[in-house]
Amino acid sequence: MEDVVTDAPPPSRFSPEDLNNFAVPPVLPTPILVVSPNPNPPTPRLLIVLISPTSLALLSHLPSPPPLHASLLLPDLPLQSHTPIRVYLHPSGALLAAEHSAVPAHRARAAARALVSTLQPEEVLVLDAVRSGAYRGRLAADEPVEGKLETRAARRQGGVGAARGVAALAPPGSVVDGLGAAVVAECEIRGKAASMVVTWPAGARPAEFGVMRRVAVELGVDPVKAAARVSGRAVLDALYT
Repeated sequence: MEDVVTDAPPPSRFSPEDLNNFAVPPVLPTPILVVSPNPNPPTPRLLIVLISPTSLALLSHLPSPPPLHASLLLPDLPLQSHTPIRVYLHPSGALLAAEHSAVPAHRARAAARALVSTLQPEEVLVLDAVRSGAYRGRLAADEPVEGKLETRAARRQGGVGAARGVAALAPPGSVVDGLGAAVVAECEIRGKAASMVVTWPAGARPAEFGVMRRVAVELGVDPVKAAARVSGRAVLDALYT
């Protein structure tokens, strides 16, 4: 009779790759926000997070290049030609956080926490794009759409800045994700007023959206001359189409 205790166990039916799926994932390094030295550090009232190609087009049409205020580094990502997120200091005192390269979904929450906790803005405005797949492909390719999601603090005061004139996103289900949604979630946890405005289509001109026109006026940009561009953003092409 076989001894089930001392006999050698039968060979595993799992391959080594399958067994690795049960291992504890390694702890990812914390994102690093490198802030430029400034003898008079600003106390930002408003942080504008530029994610959609349409909103990034406004950044390239500013009257003068704003100085770099901070850079967000993700140590676990391969070395790139530039950091994923750069924060610029606008002459109005607002901070402009531009997502130059897409932040992976599994790192969005950590990146959002680093931005909000370090910069400590009073209010946050996120400008993102909605994915057609979130509406099961029922969005018209040539019909501009804009809608907003807000934290409870923002709803109590009627919205944040240029988002005050935007209607609520309908339906408000799981139609947004990534860095923008993570920033709004972080602001909700911290009790900050944050509005997230998403637009469709991703490649539309800023002048086609009321929120973009109002943001352009605040930044001193002519929205009619600003054209949406996707330069070096192949990942965004896949995400928002």
